[in-house]
Amino acid sequence: MKKTPLNEKHKSLGARMVEYAGWEMPVQYEGIAAETIAVREKCGIFDVSHMGEVYVAGESAGDFLDWLLSRRVTGKEREQITYAIMCYDDGGVVDDLLVYTFADYYLLIVNAANKDKDLLHMADSLTSFVARNPEAKGKVAIEDWSDRYAQLAIQGPDSLEMILKVRDLLDLTSEQEQVLSSLKRYRNLELSPTEGLPMFISTTGYTGERGYEIYASDTKVIELWDALLAAGCVPCGLGSRDALRLEAGLPLYGHEMSAEINPLDAGMDFFVKFDREFQGEAMQGQNTRKIVRLVAQGKQIPRDGYPVFYDEEEVGYVTSGTYSPTLLKGIANALVRVDLPDDVKELAVEIRNKRIMFDVTDKFLG
Repeated sequence: MKKTPLNEKHKSLGARMVEYAGWEMPVQYEGIAAETIAVREKCGIFDVSHMGEVYVAGESAGDFLDWLLSRRVTGKEREQITYAIMCYDDGGVVDDLLVYTFADYYLLIVNAANKDKDLLHMADSLTSFVARNPEAKGKVAIEDWSDRYAQLAIQGPDSLEMILKVRDLLDLTSEQEQVLSSLKRYRNLELSPTEGLPMFISTTGYTGERGYEIYASDTKVIELWDALLAAGCVPCGLGSRDALRLEAGLPLYGHEMSAEINPLDAGMDFFVKFDREFQGEAMQGQNTRKIVRLVAQGKQIPRDGYPVFYDEEEVGYVTSGTYSPTLLKGIANALVRVDLPDDVKELAVEIRNKRIMFDVTDKFLG
């Protein structure tokens, strides 16, 4: 298994380690519930160095990405970050990702489990793009930069305060502190390079709370990890990260979207723009399912794959389910038939051969 630069730090803290996407990662330290509450109420820190980074540059890079992804990336300001979806020709999902715009290149942040597949798909797609646009030949470069970067996610109401406590390690100027303090969601602040590597802080988050991501070298991330723990950040693992993202209603590749579940089925319409030709536009008008959110009426916990029923008829299945430490109830996303009435208040989930009623809700938090 691959190991992040913080692997020994996790073990020294007593983390329970598991295999995830070919990496040895911490699933929990004190416990999933305690770590989830720490992020909701104060601040937690996650090692997300397993995520992939893909460099895309060249005169036709923007045009290529506009065709490859579900949203345009061109025309954005340098501090803007674009969440987009990479699809197959039929609209099935290859991966969902973030696109950072820099002065002369783009950096795509992709899911760890999909990185190698993404690179192959991008190479094949570039061949198709050049066949359609011969003038782009030799004008797009794609490189795997994943080994260059380690990454931390600092999440929670106190996250800005925690980062400002380690301002010296980040070499923040007073002007950068002001920018950081007012940085909106899906924005990026470029910092001074360390060890020749561009360093930056962003605000994409995956918890529903205020939060920041720091991209830096292995050495810098180790220093920051120690300093942020000393400042009061609570170390958090994959278990709480999944609980937090589900509480926030956020999708996860392989659950709410996949090669078989297109973005429209997944309720990601906002992130798919049919204002130009792009790879995957065949999905338009093809969605037959939709995502609904379910909250337990009792103590039952739904799990992935459990069937969902409406009026005794099976209408879908749970795509993600867990216990919510914030709501103190079981919660789930479920993929159901698109013709299910929008005003349905309850659905049944089959748990251990019993059909248990769940409330349908617009959102879990707030």
